Amino acid sequence: MANLVGVTVARNTKAEFDIRTEGVAAAPRRMVLYSSIETHSSNQKAVELLGLGSEALRKIPINKEYQIDLAALEAAIRCDREQGLHPFCIIGCAGTVNTGAFDDLNALADICDREAMWFHVDGAFGALAELVPELRYLTEGMERADSIAFDLHKWLYMPFEAGCVLVRSESAHRQAFSLTPEYLVHADRGVAAGEAWFSDYGVQLTRGFRALKVWLSFKEHGIDTYRRMIWKNVEQARYLADLVEKNPTLERLAPVPLNIVCFRYNPGNLDQAELNQLNNEILLQLHERGIAVPSSTRLNGNYLIRVANTNHRSRREDFDVLVEAVESLGQELAG
Repeated sequence: MANLVGVTVARNTKAEFDIRTEGVAAAPRRMVLYSSIETHSSNQKAVELLGLGSEALRKIPINKEYQIDLAALEAAIRCDREQGLHPFCIIGCAGTVNTGAFDDLNALADICDREAMWFHVDGAFGALAELVPELRYLTEGMERADSIAFDLHKWLYMPFEAGCVLVRSESAHRQAFSLTPEYLVHADRGVAAGEAWFSDYGVQLTRGFRALKVWLSFKEHGIDTYRRMIWKNVEQARYLADLVEKNPTLERLAPVPLNIVCFRYNPGNLDQAELNQLNNEILLQLHERGIAVPSSTRLNGNYLIRVANTNHRSRREDFDVLVEAVESLGQELAG
């Protein structure tokens, strides 16, 4: 929902006509936007729901650090302009779901400034790295965004659901959603009093009081506690990465800039298809035997065990157990 809100404001603000009244079919030029191939699927869903079509979301290749390729991005924008299209938004990733990679947010902000485009940052969990002084180099440039989406249920250890979107322009945000019929007129007094109604800033008219659990959590634990827990999770991820690198039967296939580690069991005598099948079975048995519950992903065709460490109860011993179990299961299954 947070990404949907951000991209909606971007579309409506950068449209060259009254899109709320006339609809996307009236666009004088087709609107297109850009993100890396590592962007979260919620962004594509948002583009589809907004009537732009999934082809309007240009998915740009990545570099070896799993960041958006800036040269390829600028080439795509130039090509679309030459074709008479209307580039209106870039979605930067602050912590991709696959590897935790951060795009060069300052560079993306520069491009948006130069091209008069909206800059939206999908910081689902990675934006919260801003809380930790040692990690702020990753989020440099995020403060220049026109909108930022992030989820407090991902890395502030809160119950589902607690998403958040920040939009720089209050007027642009309100104009994208506000609709006030006679039965919802704001008042100066009584239960309908108050200028700011959340229904003026999003899709939902009726919604739960999500902010209450966020406020109570902050009051109870304090920001310093969250800062310490996030940094602990990152240190634990680095510890896991070190365990993987020291184990001759394990292979890490992506950088670890934050709290996600992608690796696989590789005894050294199997092709990619066999490795993929073997690691899939290792993962399933980790689940079924009640050892651990990592997820999986594919990078460059390789099936990988993916550990996204966002648990305040994680201990280093848990990662020792995981690595030992993966090695043991791998030997058992490959043997």
